[in-house]
Amino acid sequence: MSSISTPDSKQSEAYIATTALFLIFGSSAREDKVFLRLPAAWRDLWTEFAELKKEKADEEDRIAIGQFRDMVRKKKDQELEDGVLIQGAFRNRGSSRIPDMNEELGAEKTPRSVLTPEAYCMIWAEKSNSPSYKTMLVSATICINLLLAD
Repeated sequence: MSSISTPDSKQSEAYIATTALFLIFGSSAREDKVFLRLPAAWRDLWTEFAELKKEKADEEDRIAIGQFRDMVRKKKDQELEDGVLIQGAFRNRGSSRIPDMNEELGAEKTPRSVLTPEAYCMIWAEKSNSPSYKTMLVSATICINLLLAD
């Protein structure tokens, strides 16, 4: 208490009033200049409070950023362990799964235009039998029936 003690009761009241004023208006952006009305000694006290508050907020931000970095590192390490490649995941997104189908058919990798009609039939059969296609088909059927009912 010796570092913040005041010699008389008036200064004690001023210290308490400045502290209360800071607690009320210290975080208000609209009232950020209210401390300018204080005497010089109490403006310095306000500035000290503001610096301490900023240091505390900065420390909290550093801790939060550290936690986020740790989370990202853990996730990245986990993905590397699982064999997930995020960096090239969306590269060549427009290309289809045709080369895989060609390999299954025993053919070399060929452009799409060179595929046989049987290959297209096989691709369609695979797509139309997938769970996502069936779900989409049911949803589309329901939507069409609702539109026709109106």
